[in-house]
Amino acid sequence: MKNKVLLGIGGNVGDCIKRFSHLFRMIERDKRFCILSTSPIYINPPFGYLEQNDFYNATIQIATNQSMIEVFRMIFYWERRFNRPRKRAFLNAPRTLDIDFLWFNQAKIKRPYLTIPHKEWDRRESVLIPLSLQTIL
Repeated sequence: MKNKVLLGIGGNVGDCIKRFSHLFRMIERDKRFCILSTSPIYINPPFGYLEQNDFYNATIQIATNQSMIEVFRMIFYWERRFNRPRKRAFLNAPRTLDIDFLWFNQAKIKRPYLTIPHKEWDRRESVLIPLSLQTIL
């Protein structure tokens, strides 16, 4: 599998740990993907809209032969499987599952619908701390 992808996952509605575990199992069972490493789950306070529960965050690195656009579509599918509406009620609203497409190989792309690497990933504790603790499987 030639492509390396880094995903950031987060959520603060319902049982996030159970949801993350289920997501990891879905990815493991999908022959198009191979999990290379994962981080521990990091609990951090919300930003932007503060009147909500803390967030659970983690990072996961996968290998795939899928294209960047195919991975992007798969992320939407995974979010929908866990009842994440595509349109948020408002910016930084609570959510069941948020999957950020952080990196795809060394690609740099800026489109209205997708920026790789993810903007501001290097300023977010919700990415930096789990990434620093990521464990190779």
